[in-house]
Amino acid sequence: MNLDYWTAFPAGILIASFASAIGIGGGILWMPFFLIALKISPEKAVLSSLLIQAAGMGSSSVAFLKQKRVDVKLGIFLMGVTVPGVLGGAYIATRLKPSHLEVILGIIAMTTAFLFVSSNQKYDDKGMEKIEIRKVYRYSWIISLLSMISGLLSVSIGEWLVPILKTKLSLTMSRAIATSIFVIFGTCIIGVSSHLMLGGKAEISAVLWGVPGVMIGGQIGPRIIRRINERILKEMFVFVLTLFGIHLIYNSF
Repeated sequence: MNLDYWTAFPAGILIASFASAIGIGGGILWMPFFLIALKISPEKAVLSSLLIQAAGMGSSSVAFLKQKRVDVKLGIFLMGVTVPGVLGGAYIATRLKPSHLEVILGIIAMTTAFLFVSSNQKYDDKGMEKIEIRKVYRYSWIISLLSMISGLLSVSIGEWLVPILKTKLSLTMSRAIATSIFVIFGTCIIGVSSHLMLGGKAEISAVLWGVPGVMIGGQIGPRIIRRINERILKEMFVFVLTLFGIHLIYNSF
């Protein structure tokens, strides 16, 4: 194991705790960390990020399943919806130049930051505990399209899926987050399989350092979810993403 990548361990704890607490996959933070802090090539960073996220989201999913917060039927349906997009994104990733991947990631980071700034959703638990699958059909194409980003850059759909589940489908916030994490875990497994089949490679040392960190963080996030200060959380997330986005776009030229 390469000691140069030891910082992936504490980063894993922080990223997984944060990601599992608000229902995002962590890829939007892992990719900039790999590219900027560890100087890993974009093509290796994508698969490395997916492998680490699979461990972290698996850990969080287990925690949420034990708490009976996941709408399992809905989660399995949404996983199926993401398959075409993830496969397509993984294929496109093999056709793009590294600099192009960095530009796209920078744009996505800043777009996500804007989404969080403009979002008025609250971390309350008003809403329904379960929803009928037929009500999700109208949003299926959006989820499938957005899942291409997961296959392309390991950026999860949680940033967009949680608002859909909470705002559009009236699921309680805790159920929306738990179900989102469960779906992200599935998309990460699909993404890893797709990239491996297409000949992708990972930075194994970074993965070996990062996995224990996300396993720990994946258990911390679900425990602090009810103690979140929404405003501070959003401000931190938006600030970091904006800096990452500007740096990645500038660095690609």
